[in-house]
Formats: sequence, C-alpha cells, structure tokens
Amino acid sequence: MLNDINVVVSTVQREENYLKTTLDSITADQPIISNYPISLVLGTPTTTHVENYQPQTNIDIIKMPPDTWSMIRSFHAMRRAAWNCYRCLTLPVAGPRGTLALEDDVLFARGWLPRLNTIINQLEHLYGTDFVLSIYAPWAVAKQENNQHDLFVKYSPAGYLGMQGIYYTSKTRQEFAKYFKNHVLVGQNKLHDLYLTDYLIQAKIPLFASSPSLVQHTGRKSSLDSPWHDSQMFTEDITQEQ
Repeated sequence: MLNDINVVVSTVQREENYLKTTLDSITADQPIISNYPISLVLGTPTTTHVENYQPQTNIDIIKMPPDTWSMIRSFHAMRRAAWNCYRCLTLPVAGPRGTLALEDDVLFARGWLPRLNTIINQLEHLYGTDFVLSIYAPWAVAKQENNQHDLFVKYSPAGYLGMQGIYYTSKTRQEFAKYFKNHVLVGQNKLHDLYLTDYLIQAKIPLFASSPSLVQHTGRKSSLDSPWHDSQMFTEDITQEQ
C-alpha cells in the first residue's frame, strides 16, 4: 500500500502551475490515500504556487533553506534541479518501503496504485532491494524475448531519460543520494537523469520501466528549457487491466 511508500515531489514556480494536476491525479481514483502525506520539496525560496496547499494536513511543504539557497542560487539551472533531486532523496522517511520521487508535471493513470504495488512486489521477490523502477518512459521500451513479466520491462540505463517518476528501494535511495551529492558538489552541470544513469551503471543496479507507463509528462514548458518529451507507453486508464 502507499502508506509503506514515501512520496516526494520536486517543484518550482512556473508560468503554468502543473502541480495541481499532479496532486489531483494522485488521488483521483484512490480516495483511500487522499490523506496520505506527500512532501513538496521547493527548488527555490518562492512559495506562491504551493500556498493553497499549506492548510492541508497531508501536504508537507519543504521550503528551500536560506543558507542552501545562498550556496546554490548562482548554480546553472540544471545543477540546481539536480540539487533539489538530492534533497528529495535525503528527506526523513516515514514508510518502511521505498521512495517514489516525482517531478511536479505529471498525470497519473487511473488505477496506478494497485499496479505499482504489484510491480514492486514482483521486483522485490526477484531482486530484493537491488533495483530502481521508472514509472515513466519517453519512448516504447521493447520487451525482451525471454521476459516473463507483463507489467514491467528491463530498461537499459544507457538509454534512460526522464525523472518524471522513479521508485527507489530504501537501499538504492541511500546509495544514489551519496553518489549524487559527491558529483553535484564538484560543479558538474548536466541533467539529473544522467547522474542516475552513471550510478546505475557503476553500481550494476538493474533499471526497470513499468509497462505501460503509470504517469504522463504534462509540462510542455520546461523549467530547464529542455526538449519536450512524453511517453508512448502511457495508458490513461489501466483499471480494466488489473
């Protein structure tokens, strides 16, 4: 269940507020989780786009500390985004399972939660805590001929793109956070997707993608001015496939 999983959303103020769609779709067909705590991790000191959520007891707004902002405000936008991703991975955890780290511009499929639980159960049975799961893929990931699992596919880290929705086990979250910090601090300016690629390859951790994608990318106006991409594997309603 979701109460075993830690949900964190990396967010910044944008011209168009995609965050509302993201949060609304999380609970659209899952009223049981409408009061489940979700952490919104702000990438800048600006709080305008989250002010409507401050009275909600299930929304935990993690503001940008002034000392941290003083340190990173002159960073390249890609490096600041990577730093906020690192902050998401180092929050105190409540659930005993893993962490679902989200971008603030996604739309969840109807029926996403039961599907996610099923996939995690299967992966834990096969790999224990040594895996990372992407619930978004910007292109169709081919099923391997010997793949016996219909709900997820092996995803080559070398071809990976898109941090819209990533599930880390407790182990891989902690390991990637350490890797992330060591590399972001040395001043590298690159998409945070590539840090995950490097970690997975070096640590020899398998990456999987849900099939279909459980979220769709909605943020056509990127906060990083990066090229637009969306998932060819997304299905809006998977409740009939349960």
